[in-house]
Amino acid sequence: MTAFIANIDLAFKTLAPRATDWQSILPEIAVAGLALFCLVQAMLLPKALRYLIPATARVGLCLVIVMSLITPAPWAPSSDLESFSGLLRQNLPFAGVRAVFLFSALLTSFLAAGFLRDRKAAVADYHHVLLVVTAAFMLLAQSNHFVTFFVSLETAAVGLYVLVGYLRRSDASLEAGVKYLVAGGLSSALLLMGIVLVYGSLGAVGVADSLNFTQIGKILALQTAAHTLSPLTLAGVALILGGVAFKLGAFPFHAWIPDVYQGAPTPTTAFLGTASKAAGAFTLVLLATGPFAPLAVKVGPLLAIATVLTLLVGNLGALAATDIKRTLALSGVSHAGFILAAVTATVVVPGITAYDYNAEQIVVFYLLAYLAGTFLTSQALVSLPAAEDHRRPQLALRGLLRRSPMLAASLGFGIGSLAGVPPTVGFIAKLLVLGLLVKAKLWWVLGAALISVAVSIHYYFSILREAVVRPSDDSEDLAPLEISFSARFLIGALATAALLGGLLILA
Repeated sequence: MTAFIANIDLAFKTLAPRATDWQSILPEIAVAGLALFCLVQAMLLPKALRYLIPATARVGLCLVIVMSLITPAPWAPSSDLESFSGLLRQNLPFAGVRAVFLFSALLTSFLAAGFLRDRKAAVADYHHVLLVVTAAFMLLAQSNHFVTFFVSLETAAVGLYVLVGYLRRSDASLEAGVKYLVAGGLSSALLLMGIVLVYGSLGAVGVADSLNFTQIGKILALQTAAHTLSPLTLAGVALILGGVAFKLGAFPFHAWIPDVYQGAPTPTTAFLGTASKAAGAFTLVLLATGPFAPLAVKVGPLLAIATVLTLLVGNLGALAATDIKRTLALSGVSHAGFILAAVTATVVVPGITAYDYNAEQIVVFYLLAYLAGTFLTSQALVSLPAAEDHRRPQLALRGLLRRSPMLAASLGFGIGSLAGVPPTVGFIAKLLVLGLLVKAKLWWVLGAALISVAVSIHYYFSILREAVVRPSDDSEDLAPLEISFSARFLIGALATAALLGGLLILA
């Protein structure tokens, strides 16, 4: 009995987290603590003071953003670092990774407060769930083990189910929530089955921990060199990549995106299109350049085919859409194709760079550029009066320039950045991805990307045409739209970022 207790004590001392482990995830702990604090505020504050909850969330997120950008720091190591006995690993450009999720949550908070208040929905609960999902995404991007990977992913997924179906009085929101639940359940099933196959097939050949990314990478490298790869392992890898493609919104796992994005509350749509897409992108980078890197000969062509099909299907689908939210949802599929293109380039040519930036940094920059364009466009949408949030026809934009030049500018800067019009940050982001494809000599993927850019100009500028060019009826009374100070500040800050962000990157 004494020996048994001694063994338990030894195992505990070996596996117990160290102080440095906790320090490495201080930003994630801060966001989780902020979520709990917002929930306590909702319980204790009188109804007249509930407006403090969004303000608390925003101030807290701003402080965490500043904290996460401080380097060097215990939570921002200058080199590759494993923590919690190999469960987590910080091997991505983590200042940028955290910034994508934190800025996405912050901007969603700005969009959601007034939007939910106008629809008499609870603001406090929304922010609590939003912060929990953000913390889960931040941990997901650090996963080095399939246990932390799956738990973080499912924690975020459950929160997103709530946010998509948050408007309980809206049939469209509830329908979108159910559709997302079904699609998310399918993606979770694919992931879990793939993890089980990899775990079982590699565990059978003596791998001590066949859920650890580092150990999986080592054994796959040995099996690839010896030509002894198991078909079960390859099937598991394919299923895992399919599950990740659901989160990213890549072909052929993109079918849920138009309906869910259209039916979800517009702030949630913006969060889904940025934070959820970023989670899928970073997960794909982690897996493709980490444990599955030895399978580059097999994974590379698969990703290249998925990239071309994602670019073409997303753009062709957006051409036929007449609802703004549906158009932006399908255009998001084509943006997923650009992210896939960057990942494909680094899988085919490990360590590839373009303009002195590696593929991981370019993915981060592309997501930040996409974030700026998405939230500029979303701010214009939530500021427009609409009887039903899920019905945003392009025709409803007519007269926007006369009613609010500020909102028309927000829409113009957002659409311009998403379309990649020079000198916006979106143009620089796409240029960096195209540079990777040229360096990797993926000419057919490059051709699909260039065609994608050309096609996207048509449907993006059809939105602007309705808002700016097409005249409204002179006899129609177009009352000016009132815009809050926070909306003006948000538009100004994002428009500045959309114009100057790319120039700062290239400087």
